[in-house]
Amino acid sequence: MNQKFLMSIGIFVLFGWGMIALYYAQMDFAEVIKNPEPPWTVTINATPVFAALVFGGILSAILFRKSKKKNKSFAKAFFLPPEFEESDEREQEITAKACRASYVMMWYAFPVLTALMLFYPFISETVPYYPVIIVMLFPFVQSIAYFLSWRKHY
Repeated sequence: MNQKFLMSIGIFVLFGWGMIALYYAQMDFAEVIKNPEPPWTVTINATPVFAALVFGGILSAILFRKSKKKNKSFAKAFFLPPEFEESDEREQEITAKACRASYVMMWYAFPVLTALMLFYPFISETVPYYPVIIVMLFPFVQSIAYFLSWRKHY
């Protein structure tokens, strides 16, 4: 479970890093649209996007292969998160409790993260990708709550 959790968090971080690079490219594109005079330059830092695609793809393939061996179904292996691979009733109960804890945590996290968006106008010059960070915190908080509850009951 620890390995699957760390892989999931790694994929979240890589995806967020790639989205920040794309956010900067979108900001460059918005400047090109505002000022249609040449030269038109839109730059994108390919390192985060490439890292997210390559390492995220490798981690996803590893998780998919492990899941495919256990589930024997392509749909389950592809769409079911790796944390939901319970083999008996006890693990199903632990997963149910962890899912409940994660769901309840979102009731607290959603208003807090929404309130944090109120600070965006004040820090938009220094941290323009702040909304990407806030949106990426949703699955991160949910995964942390799930993992801590799973560890508590296991």
